[in-house]
Amino acid sequence: MKRGTLLVGTAIALVLAGCAHPMVWNKYGATQTDYQQDSYVCEKDARQSGYFGTGIAGAINMRDFFKHCMVAHGWTLQS
Repeated sequence: MKRGTLLVGTAIALVLAGCAHPMVWNKYGATQTDYQQDSYVCEKDARQSGYFGTGIAGAINMRDFFKHCMVAHGWTLQS
């Protein structure tokens, strides 16, 4: 019974997330090339770290690592 409730809750969360405003990375004076270079470096660093775990928890940890890396490169996440 708890598993069914969890699945329904997850489905509702995904639907609501789809309705949210899209988030974009912004950095004053930066070009698309700057974004591509920084995001590549952050993704590469995140993938090479390899300590995030598995499943959804691992994906969330990797996403957070990526976000912190982008902020360290001067980017802000805005809607």
